[in-house]
Amino acid sequence: MIVENKLIQEIKDKTDLNFFRLRQVFYFISTNTCEISLIYPSSQNLSDENREKVKKFVSDFINLDGGKVIVKINKSFIEEDLIQKEILKFLSKHYPIIFNTISVDKINIYIDSIDKVRIRFSLEEGLYNHFINFNIDKNMIEYLEKNFCSSFEINAVCYEKSKVEEKYLQDRMENLKRKSDLDAIIGLSKDKYMVKDIKTIVGNEIKFQPKHISSIKDPCEDCVIAGKINFLTERSFTSKRKKKNKDGTEEAIQKPYFSLTIKDSSASMTAVIFPSKTKYHKMNLLSDGNEVLVRGKVIKYNDKLEMSIRDISLCKLPNKYEQSSNVIESELTEYRYIKPVKYNSFKQSNLFESSKNLSKEILNNSFVVYDFETTGLNPVSDEIIEIGALKIINGEFSEVFTTLVNPKRPIPPQSTKVNRITDEMVANAYTINQVICDFYLFCKDCQMVGYNNIAFDKLFLINAGKKVGLNFLNNQIDAFLLAREKLTGLKNYKLSTVSKYLDVNLIDAHRALNDVIATAECFLKLY
Repeated sequence: MIVENKLIQEIKDKTDLNFFRLRQVFYFISTNTCEISLIYPSSQNLSDENREKVKKFVSDFINLDGGKVIVKINKSFIEEDLIQKEILKFLSKHYPIIFNTISVDKINIYIDSIDKVRIRFSLEEGLYNHFINFNIDKNMIEYLEKNFCSSFEINAVCYEKSKVEEKYLQDRMENLKRKSDLDAIIGLSKDKYMVKDIKTIVGNEIKFQPKHISSIKDPCEDCVIAGKINFLTERSFTSKRKKKNKDGTEEAIQKPYFSLTIKDSSASMTAVIFPSKTKYHKMNLLSDGNEVLVRGKVIKYNDKLEMSIRDISLCKLPNKYEQSSNVIESELTEYRYIKPVKYNSFKQSNLFESSKNLSKEILNNSFVVYDFETTGLNPVSDEIIEIGALKIINGEFSEVFTTLVNPKRPIPPQSTKVNRITDEMVANAYTINQVICDFYLFCKDCQMVGYNNIAFDKLFLINAGKKVGLNFLNNQIDAFLLAREKLTGLKNYKLSTVSKYLDVNLIDAHRALNDVIATAECFLKLY
């Protein structure tokens, strides 16, 4: 620390540059080489002249007799992804108990400005005590301030004992007011989504997931987006440098660059890349229509945002605009993808001649009768591919919620044979992570009814909810168990058998909504 402070102070005194921090020092005995790493804020501009001046000064200051001094100078970018990555790296190395237990949604990062970052950990009681007793906050601050040109404030709260701070709630509400889609109701990575099968083509490996292009409103030093390539065109520009010919004359140098448009499901952005000689030939691997993940600097040019690309990877884009993050249940207030529709049927008016046929519990409560079609029988490894649901209010069928679901993998032939749902039918459907939020809202404050749901549909429901942090705690009623209890002498208790016995018409069995309507009519007659 004394050497560090002295070096930084000397740089400040001798060069008038007061924004550097010493990040790392490595000494390699075998080669008598010292490697110095300095960082400076991304808000500062460092000229080539000053960069070389600092490198020379540090080399002279170290004065490694007969050895070599390597000085690296890099900008420090203050972004959530980078900070989160370093936090997890720190915990993994020094505090594995917390690293192996905490989820990223319990680490909230607030960037007040380039010079100030606040980090808030929400911890269970045992982890909270461990965090406090081992002064993890102080050790983490020291680590982070070595890796970023910013000051850090770290607080931990025990969420088993205390409520969320009022200021944090106010921040969340303000964010909700500014947002109108699912970005507003999810947590840490609210403007990002997942891509797969990443393969580096030009530059370095891209380790971060992309932002939706529509969420980028201002210039940014380091940004990652993804989309399909359009209008990939090779162009050239005249370099400021000139080439000397053998006869002593000078000639302007023409250098190639590429312009293109990156389009995702939310918007598009124009981009350029100036490849080096070693990277130029790799651009031939790209063409219009390729799905790519790119990283670079976003600038404003002619009042429009454009990207200067550094790194390009091929990737596989999701089928739909999708967010992958935990949902805050209290903030689910409106349907985002699938909206219920009013139930209409000529049978509704005369389903029962009078309300005396229905119990008080039916008349005084709300129910959602539901059914899933799936890729298989295992609620952990298989996926929902269709949801059918019917809401009953005061004994009347009121709304229908129905949708196909994209499982993001091929549907097994044996499943298609049962439910007749094919890969082509779900290709353009939303994923379960998207529609489960709307289904949660549809089922809110209702008891849930199914046929053999306790042993099957309920397990798929709970697992689907957990993927996005939703807990389906609704009371579950199984019409199959009701039938076994109240109907005796039947050869079996399949839905088709019970429906026939109760004079309920079951059309096109093993499609979710048809099974639901039949189950609902059976339920009302049995309950």
